[in-house]
Amino acid sequence: MILPALTTERLLLRPFTAADGAIHDLVYGDAEVAVPFAGGVRTAEETREWLVCRMVQARVDELGFWALERRDDAALLGLAALQAYVAEWIVWPDDPEPRHNRIEVEYGYALGRQFWGHGYVTEAGHAVVDYAFGRLRLPRLAYAVDGANARSIGVMRRLGFRRVDNLHPDGADAYLGVLENDRPA
Repeated sequence: MILPALTTERLLLRPFTAADGAIHDLVYGDAEVAVPFAGGVRTAEETREWLVCRMVQARVDELGFWALERRDDAALLGLAALQAYVAEWIVWPDDPEPRHNRIEVEYGYALGRQFWGHGYVTEAGHAVVDYAFGRLRLPRLAYAVDGANARSIGVMRRLGFRRVDNLHPDGADAYLGVLENDRPA
């Protein structure tokens, strides 16, 4: 595996396996979780295909998706991710007329509703940020959520992301955060 397992006090963040089909019921089959995270609900078959892609990705990429597992009982809680994408929908205030679209890396997560409100996402987020800035030495992380998603905005703040304006018209309603890597080189 290239995508390493990460541990926290209560969690194991590990690459997905074929045995993690429950991620469908926790995330992708639940509209309240899937719509804000993935834009819509997926079928069980679509989730199985997603799972196969995540398993392959973990073998070849240092970015990807981790299964969030509670250490004391091995319960699957949801997922955390570092995802790279071409950020054509972001226009940063410090570069309002970029010559090229930038590739950004975003922290993302989704948690089964029964596990909300226990600090799991923030705990996982600290481990992912440490990995991104310590091991991968990424210059920054982005984090975008719907401006009405108060829970995710709270997670963003607890992780230290600062809000920045997105000057792109399609991103005006989103809450865009950035966390700069200020660790010594």
